[in-house]
Amino acid sequence: AMASAGIGYGIVSWYENRALDRLKGLAHNLFPLVWVRPGETTMEEVRARLTDGFIGLKLHPTVDDYRADDHDLDRYLEIAAEVGCPVACHSAPGEADPDHIRRLAERFPTVPVILYHTYLGPTEGRRRAALHVREQPNLYLESSWCGWREVLQLVEETNTARMLFGSDASVDGPHHYCRHPPNVEGKETYNEGLVPLVRELGPEVARQVLGDNARRLFHLNGNSHR
Repeated sequence: AMASAGIGYGIVSWYENRALDRLKGLAHNLFPLVWVRPGETTMEEVRARLTDGFIGLKLHPTVDDYRADDHDLDRYLEIAAEVGCPVACHSAPGEADPDHIRRLAERFPTVPVILYHTYLGPTEGRRRAALHVREQPNLYLESSWCGWREVLQLVEETNTARMLFGSDASVDGPHHYCRHPPNVEGKETYNEGLVPLVRELGPEVARQVLGDNARRLFHLNGNSHR
């Protein structure tokens, strides 16, 4: 899927962490996150995986049925603060609402918390997510399933350092970036949106959004264009 969009590196997660173990030694360009289920995922597993090449934590309150500000998450965030890794959290209506995610981020101000999808729902949720990012310095947005004009607006509402380009290729399959009918808001494919997005952002900002911001947050060496 990544090759169809000219993407060389990616950060991935899956609901079964062991499925990502096979990446070790096979894929040098995919960096996994530890999927955390509060009360089920052990501290030992989280620490072991972060030591063994996983680069952050993944939370999915909608799939795993907990609120994003649940205090049962605190011990996992404490590990993230200790080792200095980011936490990516699915954001959507209900349990994964940006308001809940902000409260989690407020409790752990040294941990970068990324709102995956920047709210997978009505646009009012995206406006709230952008407001939270402006007010809470350790919150970041991610662009999967957002049309390119929406991404541009979110960058304008926040700043160039707080938006990360992303997709959902691990869920949507090998044709994710060029799927027809269009899969991004039913209007465009990822590939169709990338060209005008880069044009409007300009080369320097586009490099930040499409790669350098993620590299910085996840401590991956180099710049996206090298």
